[in-house]
Amino acid sequence: MMRSIRRLGLALASAMIISNGAAFAAASSNAMPHVEVVAEWNRLPYDLGDAQAEQAYQSNQTYKKVLLQGVKVDSHGTMYVSTARWGGPDVPATLSKLVRKNGQWELQPFPSVAMNKVGDRQALQSVLGFEIDRNDVMWILDQGHIAGQPSAAGAEKLILWDLKTDREIQRYEFSDADSDKKCSFLNDVVVDNDRGVAYITDSGIFCDHLHGGLIVYDQKSNRARRVLDQTVFTTDEAGFNFRIDNEPVLSKTPMRTGADGIALSGDKRTLYWTNLSGHTLYSLDTALLRNFETSEAALRTAVKRVATLPSNTDGMIADRSGNLYMTALEMNGINFRDAKTGAISTYVIHPEMVWPDTLSWSPDGSLYVVSGHLNKWVDNQMDFDHPAVPNFRIWKIEAHGKSYTTK
Repeated sequence: MMRSIRRLGLALASAMIISNGAAFAAASSNAMPHVEVVAEWNRLPYDLGDAQAEQAYQSNQTYKKVLLQGVKVDSHGTMYVSTARWGGPDVPATLSKLVRKNGQWELQPFPSVAMNKVGDRQALQSVLGFEIDRNDVMWILDQGHIAGQPSAAGAEKLILWDLKTDREIQRYEFSDADSDKKCSFLNDVVVDNDRGVAYITDSGIFCDHLHGGLIVYDQKSNRARRVLDQTVFTTDEAGFNFRIDNEPVLSKTPMRTGADGIALSGDKRTLYWTNLSGHTLYSLDTALLRNFETSEAALRTAVKRVATLPSNTDGMIADRSGNLYMTALEMNGINFRDAKTGAISTYVIHPEMVWPDTLSWSPDGSLYVVSGHLNKWVDNQMDFDHPAVPNFRIWKIEAHGKSYTTK
């Protein structure tokens, strides 16, 4: 299964450590923000409400197929995580709520076991990106693909789930014009509550050529539009050499991934994004994107190359003031872009923050981020028994910000 994913192109300072949730302090001329680990695992445990199923998960070593990718936090501080089914259909759930059980955090299928059933078009098939907005509505982006295979009918979709009432309030199934059911890799989503619009990156990795692009979704009309399809703005950069800890990512073929990290400014006027296989930060005026009558030519002309980043980026997020926080894969940390000056600086660097992925705001103004050693997982080199450091971590980082979704 892992070889199949690689073949299809799932190309997807110093520190003092006190483990088990204690603080991390980094040596720097400027003081780094307080950083702590709030959860960590060598292998991901599930609370399935079924002892036999949980035992089978362990005895069959299904945990080797499960990778932690995203984390989001609701207004009550509850953490939710995504585990896209890149390893196959036997991954127990692709979206989960973290619950304490037997003294550790476990993944409880969310919204339910039934809503994570493989093969049911009404259920979640493979969730990577999701967002929780200011109204505690979860915008769930289902990329549909199971282990890199073409998506089944209705599998690629966006579901809006109200956490307060625990029910689905809206869904949109992506048409063939929105996403290619063989090539697309729906990656991440940001939400404008003011106007009822979501912006989505498609990395387009499952074909010989990258099929990257952006998708704009209008909640009020329940329709979507694909833009910047297979352009220089949504594909990889020529000659990009992706290395982590001085080792190439993918040992046999270079990792190639299009549009990935995405962020919406606090005033909702600017959309930012990056391609994973590149160092360029792009932006576009959202007024142009929201207007489905804006021509493709006009959009391409309006794209701005904002900056050349010191590292490629997977996850991005903005605060209410428009400052950007961008995971830095080649640096094992997070970079910061000041909204007023445009200056880009190091925010957090830690040698064990390997492949920092999705970012999330918490109610107290802290940032949460997953580090999941994706580079080891995709190359089938992950040690699930005795790794040098835990394979999967959720970090909490001092930020004193407010989510971009707030008014």
